[in-house]
Amino acid sequence: MAETISRGPFFILLISVFLGLLGLGIVLPLLPIFVDNFGASQFWVGALFAGYGLSRILLTPTIGSLSDRYGRKWFITAGLGIYTLVSLWYIFPGSIYELFVIRFVHGIASAMISSVSMSYVGDITPTGKEGAYQGILSNAFYLGLGGGPVIGGVINHAWGFYEVFILMAVMSFIPFLICIRYLPESKPAYHTRPRLWDAIRHPRMQSVLFFRFVNAFPYAAFMVFIPVLAATQYGYSTTLVGVVIAIEVLSMAMGQQYFGKIADRHKRSHMVVIGTVLVSFSTIALIFVKTLPVVAVIALVIGVGNAMAISAASAVVALDGRKLGQGVTMGAYNTAMSIGTVVPPLIFGVVLTVWGIDSVFLLAGLISLLTLIPFWWLVVRSRRLVPPLPRGGDGST
Repeated sequence: MAETISRGPFFILLISVFLGLLGLGIVLPLLPIFVDNFGASQFWVGALFAGYGLSRILLTPTIGSLSDRYGRKWFITAGLGIYTLVSLWYIFPGSIYELFVIRFVHGIASAMISSVSMSYVGDITPTGKEGAYQGILSNAFYLGLGGGPVIGGVINHAWGFYEVFILMAVMSFIPFLICIRYLPESKPAYHTRPRLWDAIRHPRMQSVLFFRFVNAFPYAAFMVFIPVLAATQYGYSTTLVGVVIAIEVLSMAMGQQYFGKIADRHKRSHMVVIGTVLVSFSTIALIFVKTLPVVAVIALVIGVGNAMAISAASAVVALDGRKLGQGVTMGAYNTAMSIGTVVPPLIFGVVLTVWGIDSVFLLAGLISLLTLIPFWWLVVRSRRLVPPLPRGGDGST
């Protein structure tokens, strides 16, 4: 089974997700440049990031449910096609408001790719390998996302601003063609029709969804406001900004498969807690450092902590998805993450304007750390209310 997956649709999904997210990551270090070009306030850095997440919130649950009913292939393919078109649209925005619309449409495309790809992998994963296979997919996801900022920064520095988005379109168009030609359909059969509400009210899913939301606070602080910190206090070029972002994302990518295998054998809730602690303290530490090598080390630790926590949570979602429906569980999981990409940047945009950049990282780290208390309460509650999952040490999350 595993050999069939590696040579078939799973391998195609890895290529598609990697190239698609490579194109997406290219734009991240360039958002502050857009804001400056339009003469807008720094609040718009967070707002543009939030616009991407807003469309994911609105559409991811519906798309996940529809993919359970009608199949996965054409949602993934259509998302890559929209990626291609919206990449070219980045070249022609007439105002900061139109750029917000572009980010919103970009989020629609992402909603059609990320959660449906995770659902597809959940469909074809051998029993007992959920953490490992979701980890491999996440590896491709974050390798693409992490490589993008470096490429975007280098191309902007060497050739120009608009050439970045032409490459971004190419990176999306290649997997679009691959999926049309080679990706087979996946339309699983369920005994009962999957419903989003069943996934949301499931006690174990509630603990995972809560984690995925609060995990986005330090993630948003790093991904959105490291370019601001680099420009205002460090004086880094866009290339160095891309390198710092890439270190965090690539370390998260490289750890996903390893920690995914661990999540198939050990207590996943403990992995979430340990990973969150690493991320929280490392985010706060950004306040106290000024040199590039130390910032790079902190980015590395944040990536490892995220890899540990997210791979464990993803394994839980894939396991519960076997009964509740992969589309609805992955849709709910990605929606929680998307809410986290909308709310924190808006909050941090205000914090940045009023109190400064250091307050952003302090608040993000404290929120992530303190919310471990309600997360653990949800975990303990779920152990009383629902049957344990297979494996995972004592079988719990």
